[in-house]
Amino acid sequence: MVDRFHLVQNLRQALEALLIDRRPALQAAAVGTAMALTQPTDPVPIMPMYRGRRRSPKPAPREEAAPPPRHARWVAIYEAVHTLRTQGTPVTVIARRLDISRPTVYAYLRRDTPPGPRRLQRRPSARVLTPYIPYLIRRWRDTQADSVQLWREIQALGYTHSARTVCRFITQLRRAADAGHPPESQGSPYTRPQGPSARAVSFAMVCPAAKRSTEVQTYLDELCQVDAHIARAYTLSQAFLTLVRERQGEALEAWMAEAIDSGVAVLVRFARGLQDDLRAIIAGLTLEWSNGVTEGQIHRLKLLKRQSYGRAGMALLRQRILQVA
Repeated sequence: MVDRFHLVQNLRQALEALLIDRRPALQAAAVGTAMALTQPTDPVPIMPMYRGRRRSPKPAPREEAAPPPRHARWVAIYEAVHTLRTQGTPVTVIARRLDISRPTVYAYLRRDTPPGPRRLQRRPSARVLTPYIPYLIRRWRDTQADSVQLWREIQALGYTHSARTVCRFITQLRRAADAGHPPESQGSPYTRPQGPSARAVSFAMVCPAAKRSTEVQTYLDELCQVDAHIARAYTLSQAFLTLVRERQGEALEAWMAEAIDSGVAVLVRFARGLQDDLRAIIAGLTLEWSNGVTEGQIHRLKLLKRQSYGRAGMALLRQRILQVA
């Protein structure tokens, strides 16, 4: 009997393979979602939640008087290098004692002052303007206002940088409009958002609808409108997930026939792969039992073998497994 977890995992991997080849659709859906979710007075970054795990808030900037720990460490190493060299310690011994390379020792010996802290690079203007892009595009479409007027409007929304960045952005919008391209399709770093990764979207597709946030659901709806091929794959994947969650194994063969005739290559391969263990899969989607406990025991056995660096014999493994029981 095949467990349901691995069936869903294989489906997600198939969807990820499909989405990797349709990256432009993911970016276009990200722009459309940002435009739909952005209020006139509330700029929202373009799809921030799909960049891997949720990021913690940025810490407050450090005061200039307090150097970062990494800088303090290298200052101490610099002083130790000069102290040991003054005592006549060879360069090789200094490098070995301080756990640094010999070129670093020579470089510090040539310096008269300790190394200073590294300067942080300034954020590119495109990233500074990113939260306000949907608002600027909508306002420019509606009013054709100049860059100075739009700069004043986003200043009221919290923008604290120069008007020159806004001017460059509006100029690119005008040039794209003159060339017959919509603002979302031009190749500018301002209007070409990274968008979510194929892996993140595949996880969103297999996630239960009740657990999706409004932003995720809006993005998936927009993605299905942008690309009909993805929409077909999304519909079939939701039907398969219904079979898994509601244990409707008797309808599996009908779903497989529909998937094979769908024209979606990744789902065609997925459906044909199910034919190899069809009886076991139907049993896993019908019976109330699950081999999840067996999978858990196998995982624990592998963990014990890794803890023993693969050298544990059968007697020791058996004793460690039965000891918990």
